[in-house]
Amino acid sequence: MDRTEQVAALSGAAADQWGLVTAAQAKELGINGVQLLRLTEAGLLSNVGRGVYQLTAAGVPPHLEVKVAWLRLQPKRFLWDRPVGDPDSGVVSHASACQLLDLGDIPAPDVEISVPRRRTTTEPFVRLRTAQVATTEITTVDGLPVTTAMRTIADLLHSGADGGHIGGVIADAERRDLINVDDLAEQVQPFARKYGLKASATGYDLINHLVAQAGESLRRQEVDRASQEGFDQAVHLLAERPDLIELMWATRAAARQQDNPPPTASVLDPALMEVIRKSLQPDPAVTESIRKLWQPDPAVTEAIRKTLQPNAALTESIRKLWQPDPAVTEAIRKMLQPNFAIAEAMQKMMQPDPGIGRAVRNVAALPPGMLKAFGQATVPAPAAKRTSPSPRPSDGEGGAISGDGAQELDGTSSQGPEKSDSQPG
Repeated sequence: MDRTEQVAALSGAAADQWGLVTAAQAKELGINGVQLLRLTEAGLLSNVGRGVYQLTAAGVPPHLEVKVAWLRLQPKRFLWDRPVGDPDSGVVSHASACQLLDLGDIPAPDVEISVPRRRTTTEPFVRLRTAQVATTEITTVDGLPVTTAMRTIADLLHSGADGGHIGGVIADAERRDLINVDDLAEQVQPFARKYGLKASATGYDLINHLVAQAGESLRRQEVDRASQEGFDQAVHLLAERPDLIELMWATRAAARQQDNPPPTASVLDPALMEVIRKSLQPDPAVTESIRKLWQPDPAVTEAIRKTLQPNAALTESIRKLWQPDPAVTEAIRKMLQPNFAIAEAMQKMMQPDPGIGRAVRNVAALPPGMLKAFGQATVPAPAAKRTSPSPRPSDGEGGAISGDGAQELDGTSSQGPEKSDSQPG
């Protein structure tokens, strides 16, 4: 196979792959690595990724990095042999999906691809996310499988992307009818607390919060705002130009005359006047609803009356609670009444005993020597270590001896100095 045939074979395969072809695909076409190198040196091919080549004549395709990374997931299989939802293939998702769908301005420094099973890559700018993506959540953009706008927004919320960037994606998707706000609100409600809202916040609250962070507004909000502004302008116009109201009523009266055409038919459209008339005419159903709302409900009125009416049983219970118990009152009275028996006993206790008084008087009448002896007897003597027993005096010396060897008190101390033989007994 000469060079021309090699280029022709590669061009046929690369035509449906954005002008790209992998080395494994070239091998399937009968072109080896050496031949690819020579074609590259000749300027007919450009090496745009590990094992991926671009035909120079085809030009650089948009989103080249994404397409190269996706082709390298299954380098042997051609684009037309990869059905959507293939379990071994991947789906462009997250910020990379926003780039392909042209939604918002979220930055995408890496190529993000969701794969159904765990896989690794040596490419520094490729990020593979393990996730199951249903076929209904996949769309095709420029031949690449890409997650839909609904699934992309959910993936961004799940990954914790910046709220303002997500709000811009939501606003763009809503304007282009790529999402249904009601369905999206139901799907994103679980992420409300993750983005600073209360647990009771709805999906609509989260959507409005994110869109407001992006400084954007939803199309439905713009339509509602425009309708409100138009209604306010019409009301102000009718307030400033009462003659328009008279003209409308005159047109209405003339329209009722079947024989004569309305005099202002050439100025005002009867159909428009009828629409305005119906808009200004009160709706009987609405009026009746308002009347029923303002009319008091007899059942509710009766319930309130019964509630405000004094309850005889409750009143009697309260009266009994506040009425003093005669038994308790009598017990308290008996407790507070003086007890004569206790008073008599206390009086007897306080009255001095005549016997004690006489004993005190007898003690006071004792001689001074005897009182001193009583005082010394009440003070305990220090314990002295006895080395040898003292001689026991006779019965005639110092008085009688007690059973424990101590002298009885006779006006002198038992611990005093021994008497000499010359001193009288």
